[in-house]
Formats: sequence, structure tokens, C-alpha cells
Amino acid sequence: MDNKNITRTGTTCIGLKYKDGIVLASDRRTTAGYIYSDKSIKIHKLAKRVAATHSGTVSDAQFHKRIIHSEIKLKELRAEREITVKEVAMIANTIQYKNIRTPSTIEPIVGYLIGGYDVTGPRLFDIGPDGTLMESDSYAANGSGSIFVKSYLENEYKENLSEKEAVALVEKALKSAMNIDNHSGGGIVMFIIDKDGIKEINKKVIKNELVNEK
Repeated sequence: MDNKNITRTGTTCIGLKYKDGIVLASDRRTTAGYIYSDKSIKIHKLAKRVAATHSGTVSDAQFHKRIIHSEIKLKELRAEREITVKEVAMIANTIQYKNIRTPSTIEPIVGYLIGGYDVTGPRLFDIGPDGTLMESDSYAANGSGSIFVKSYLENEYKENLSEKEAVALVEKALKSAMNIDNHSGGGIVMFIIDKDGIKEINKKVIKNELVNEK
């Protein structure tokens, strides 16, 4: 296949571990050689205390999400307990590994950040487009804006952040990426995940300033 004919997409997704939980966040822009939408949702609840962001080809991510969600439900019904974050990551990892190695006209290109809280505490996993599974004890980022996020967090991240500090840091990191990367923008959707479940925060960006979305 001629790589010049492949539509390039971009995004910025962040996962960050703080003292009592995980913050997951993403921008809201979808591109297809141009700005297709600034209202996309690239972060999804998968279980009671587990969520994921996705970057890459939107149609593949949407299809994979349905499969992952179904597998989670089956696992919980069979085990008669709440699924762990690592088990969710392994389900996504298996799907990624299988699909990327199955001959097809166009190989799926999707990356995931999976974070949540279970009996072991807060956990964060980064699953690459090639199926690589890595656990992070601090933060992870993917998408076209990730290089800017990682540069920012490398200097600003500290262990044992409070929830308020973690949310503020993720906002600033995403804003720095959206100011530089044209493929990222539109606003922010953020999940705060702790022992009590998932809280959602929506923000939109106006003239480089973050404000709560009404």
C-alpha cells in the first residue's frame, strides 16, 4: 500500500497516576487531513472503576471498544466479581496483538491508555498500536501531541500528587499540546477514577483559556 494515501489522524491522550487514583484525559478533535470535528469523545468508561482513552483510527477504536466492553461483561459474570484494571488491559492487549498480525488491506492503528482502581489500588496501562503492553507508575501519553505532553510532565510531575494537583497538571499538559499540535484541540474530557468510581469533567478551550463546559 502507498503510505502517502493513508489519512493521518492525531490526538492527545494522557493518563496520570496520583496518590489516590488515576486521571485520564483527552482532547476532542478528530482530523482526516482537515479538522473533521471538535466534539469527539475519545475517552470511555469500560467498567465501574476502569476507563480508557484511544488514539488512532476512529472506526477501529469504536469497533474495538464494543468488543472490549462485551468481554468485560462476560468476565465479570463468569468470575462473579468486579474486573481488575490489569484484566481489562489484557483483553485490549489480546485484541490489539491479534488484529495487528492478521493480514488485511488496512491494518488497524489504535493506541489505548487504560486506567482505573481495583483491589491493588490505582493502576495505569499503555497499549501501543503494535500490541505492546506497559504499566506506568507515573504517567503515560499517546497521540500526535504526546511528545509535548511528555516533555512537560517530565519536568512537572511529582509522586503522591493530590487529586486537585493531578487535575491541574493534566489540564496544563493538555493545553500545552493543543497550543502546539494542530491535530489536538476542541476541548478536554477528563475522568477521575478512585475507589468510589469515575467522575467526569468536561472543559472547552476558548482562545487558549480553559473554562468549564456548560
